[in-house]
Amino acid sequence: METVTVRRRRPAVERKIGEITEEDTRVALIGKVVKVDKLDYIFTIDDGTGVAIIESEENVLPRPGQIVRVIGRIIRNEETHIYAEAVQDFSDAHLEYLEEVQELERELLPRLENALVWWSE
Repeated sequence: METVTVRRRRPAVERKIGEITEEDTRVALIGKVVKVDKLDYIFTIDDGTGVAIIESEENVLPRPGQIVRVIGRIIRNEETHIYAEAVQDFSDAHLEYLEEVQELERELLPRLENALVWWSE
């Protein structure tokens, strides 16, 4: 029987643009569209911590002023540049609630992981 190796891509980590690290390869960003280039399918988002240039994989571009969530692969160069795998409309999202949930995750997930390690011993 032949062995099949399945290669999974890394999960996208939730980040602010200003918090992207050298170790990050895929990220999920939420920001406001500030500029759209319809010829090159590129748009720019700003999340208050920085600005990122997004190269759209699809032929659909958001409109200026729209709040979007971008999931994509980081392209390393002098600017923050993301190759978008998905662009989601977050215009109706309650971003303040999302921030609260993300803060709770940052606070509680390490505790849960430690508890699971303790429980499995």
